[in-house]
Amino acid sequence: MSSELQTGSGSSLAPSVSDIERSAGRYLFAISVLSGPSTDRVTTGELQEFLAVTPASVTEMVGKLDERGLVDYEKYQGVRLTDRGATLASEVGWRFCVVSTFFDSELDTTLDDETAFDIGFVLPKNGLFRLRNRVDSACLGLCPESGGDGERCMS
Repeated sequence: MSSELQTGSGSSLAPSVSDIERSAGRYLFAISVLSGPSTDRVTTGELQEFLAVTPASVTEMVGKLDERGLVDYEKYQGVRLTDRGATLASEVGWRFCVVSTFFDSELDTTLDDETAFDIGFVLPKNGLFRLRNRVDSACLGLCPESGGDGERCMS
């Protein structure tokens, strides 16, 4: 576990979850989940269905994310994460994983995805590390970087 992950240095050039609003984080996370090994582009229709939002909401948010350099959007071609967007999506995914794993393994309670996402998004990073340290079991394999391998949850 590297120290920059724990401290979340504000002077770093790397993007941080604190740099985006919750709804933007939801979209980045959704794009990372929907992007598969065979395709890196996600259609706006797939996002609409996954997030249960209107087509106008998807178009508006994808446009904002594109302007901020977090996604690359091409009309009729779909959207894909930029390197900066992928970094943020990975952190959001890690936060989701930690909260989901903690509630499942320590409290024997399964949270719905939206609640787990919301909790993970608002908790400070040191709080997430405290939750993760209390969990004896491996990650549930929900982290985008884990590849289903719970031992890689914190990488």
